[in-house]
Amino acid sequence: MARAVAGLPVLVEYLLPFLRLGGKAIAQKGETGPAEAQAAEGALKLVGGRIHQVIPLELPGVVETRYLVVMEKAARTPADYPRRPGIPAKKPLG
Repeated sequence: MARAVAGLPVLVEYLLPFLRLGGKAIAQKGETGPAEAQAAEGALKLVGGRIHQVIPLELPGVVETRYLVVMEKAARTPADYPRRPGIPAKKPLG
């Protein structure tokens, strides 16, 4: 589970290489969650993942809808990932 770490294309590279096949990662995103999920599809494909589900979430005291983006590891991640620290944020996969 990750919250407020990075944009989803960057977060994908941080999380997915460490999952087992069939494992899932969940990222909490704000109102742009569905758009971020769509933007991260290329990065997910590169590291062996896919979007499993995008779940709208209403939080008490928060006006905007939040989203849980559930990603699943569907294939092995190439040995090139994750890249060295700092590179994913400077050059996101996509």
